[in-house]
Amino acid sequence: MQKNDRTHFILNPGRLRRQDNNIYFDKYDDEMSVVATKILPINAVDEIYILAKVDMDSYTMAFLADNNVLLHIFSPYQSFRGNFFPNTSNSVNKSGFVLLQQLRSFDDEIKRSYIAREITRAHILNDALNCKRHGVKFDTNPHISALEVAKTIPEIMAVEGSFQKLYYEKWNEIISDQKSFKFTVRSKRPPADKINSFISYVNTRIYNVCLSEIYKTELDPRIGFLHEPNYRSLSLHLDLAEIFKPILGDTLIFSMLNKKEITAKDFETNAGRIKFTNDAVQKIEMKMISKLTDQIEAGGQKLTWRQIIRREANRLKKCICENAPYEGFVYQ
Repeated sequence: MQKNDRTHFILNPGRLRRQDNNIYFDKYDDEMSVVATKILPINAVDEIYILAKVDMDSYTMAFLADNNVLLHIFSPYQSFRGNFFPNTSNSVNKSGFVLLQQLRSFDDEIKRSYIAREITRAHILNDALNCKRHGVKFDTNPHISALEVAKTIPEIMAVEGSFQKLYYEKWNEIISDQKSFKFTVRSKRPPADKINSFISYVNTRIYNVCLSEIYKTELDPRIGFLHEPNYRSLSLHLDLAEIFKPILGDTLIFSMLNKKEITAKDFETNAGRIKFTNDAVQKIEMKMISKLTDQIEAGGQKLTWRQIIRREANRLKKCICENAPYEGFVYQ
């Protein structure tokens, strides 16, 4: 278990329990006997990522809900399985007005397409800037032009899909270890190879960071604009993550692979599924946490990346509730 910017990770089997007014984690050995106990001061925790088999009772979950602590739960193969969201009188997300405005904006085809187009535009430009920083040429003009004339969500998604395919092909000019991490095609559920496994893990982390920051606003994470919410329980965090995956996720992957901080030896195969070792997860999380707590200049303020993600969610809220102009964040 690691402690960081109010985010905790559980990588070993054990039990999460309430004792008095705090949370304790009892680590199990192979015989399911407690070999160590660690306290998580409830006032120092915003969210907990569970990547191992963990026992927990409803009494503990109620206590986490009372203190607005989010749980993000992963399968043994490190694929995302779900969230536990507090729903108590202390919960932040309680504005009926914002919910109504969000629904009205979703039903307004012109406004919905406007928001989706801006998110996609930021995504394309942030991807292209990654290529530029690595000396790889990528002409975004045809894609931006196609985006400007796209009027419906399927048309916007088609532009994004076409661009993303070409962007991933550029990865082979950026990543130096082409023997182990050559990109061929994007595959999910499960990822077919190491590079896809790395992308899926990092993207999932960014989805959950965006979800955590949306939760701190009054926006409802169930209603997205680019991603259809119909068949998902949550979708707004997927929209927001489109902007930040290139900045936070792709750059982390490029850096760790090219510096050989992650190599082919950091993966293991279990029942035909590729996953990171626990040591590799810790290395990635240390990098991710460091990135999320980095400060940059934005809007005349020094903000961490978490704060910038929350600011972006609030800018969306202002567009939804006050019809303010919205431009997706592009990191120059």
